Amino acid sequence: MYSEHFKSQLVDGRVLDTLTKKDLEKHLHVCRKFHQVSVIHAIHLLRLVKFDKQVLIQRRSHSEHMDLDPVVWTNQRFIRWVKSIDLAEYAENLQDSGVHGALVVLEHSFTADTMATALGIPTSKNIIRRHLTTELNNLIQPARMSLEAEAVFQSQKSRKRNVGHSSASRTGSLGHSFMRSYSRGTLDRSDKRYTSMRFTTWKSSQGSLTRALGLKMKQDLHQSISFQSSPLTLKEGDGHRRVKSQGDIETLTVTPV
Repeated sequence: MYSEHFKSQLVDGRVLDTLTKKDLEKHLHVCRKFHQVSVIHAIHLLRLVKFDKQVLIQRRSHSEHMDLDPVVWTNQRFIRWVKSIDLAEYAENLQDSGVHGALVVLEHSFTADTMATALGIPTSKNIIRRHLTTELNNLIQPARMSLEAEAVFQSQKSRKRNVGHSSASRTGSLGHSFMRSYSRGTLDRSDKRYTSMRFTTWKSSQGSLTRALGLKMKQDLHQSISFQSSPLTLKEGDGHRRVKSQGDIETLTVTPV
């Protein structure tokens, strides 16, 4: 019904992945709301299998003769299912109705009443409708629960991955920050203390050396000038005379005090 419009618009997998209901109506002439929802859920199914055609074919082949994995069922597979539950007189009404497995399972507003309307079962046929409700619920409820559990698992997995990435980022940031503060703080303070200690030791040793040198210089100076403070006498004949100036000294003998 709509295949020619899809071909003329050159719709491929990349385009399908971005289609909206508005695009379907405006560009692909899918005007019926029910058909729009049907196409959107069909695209959702392709996302579930990652647009892998072989995976989809394999899953459909496994459920071809068993009532399993209804999310991948085609419209023709649902027609056969309706016949298998003793509603063959209504089965052909599903032809080209847009009903397929992804719509039935993924659209939670799709109920047994919706299926009964698509099959054309009159509202007065209460027994038939109850029978359809029981059979349809037995078919789609396990599939919906399985998909919900898978969605929860993927969500938790994604959350753990994000938390792990965030923790790694904070740890990395803390590590860099810690190293910067450590190198600028602790190491610098340690170096300063070590330098200060070395300077204090050097200064102390210089002070001791200065005092020792000062004491030695004082001693030498005292020895060199002791003659000025000691009364010196010179022999002149048999007598003695007192030195009045250095010019009077001819020979000087210095005796340390």
